[in-house]
Amino acid sequence: MRHKQKEEDHHSTCDKCGATVYKEHLDQGIARYADGKLLCPPCLTDFEKDEEAAAASGIGGALAPIEFDDDEDEGQVDMTSSRIQAASRATLGMSHGWDDTKYRRPLDVRAIAATRCRSFHSKLTDSALEYMNEQINEWLDKNDAITIKFANSTIGLFEGKHAEAHIIVTLFY
Repeated sequence: MRHKQKEEDHHSTCDKCGATVYKEHLDQGIARYADGKLLCPPCLTDFEKDEEAAAASGIGGALAPIEFDDDEDEGQVDMTSSRIQAASRATLGMSHGWDDTKYRRPLDVRAIAATRCRSFHSKLTDSALEYMNEQINEWLDKNDAITIKFANSTIGLFEGKHAEAHIIVTLFY
């Protein structure tokens, strides 16, 4: 007597929520891989809505990779002295004259995504934090075209005569 073996249902789990994704879902197109992750039907719907919103707001182009002029020569790094520059107050952004004209990507205040960033740091004392706040506010007052999109802060060691803990605030605009 021949017994027909029941074919096992092949299934996986959604990489976002952990729900079961069956082979039929993939075959019907209601579940699929997006950005390298397997998404169940509800998560795929959310992902597609987010993609549509991003396209409508124009951030698709803002999230394009940044290309640098010297990216053509991959593999070989020019370490000649002509490429090495000394750090000064001006090159570290402390010259009180912030210049965005050297960047190719245009500043877009209407976009959701940031196109540039600026970092500030301070020792962890009341007076130093007040001074950093003053620097940030003055910089924002001088640059009316800047809209802060995201901010990040962290504590880290800055090397000088002594390694000291500093707060580092990065503003993405």
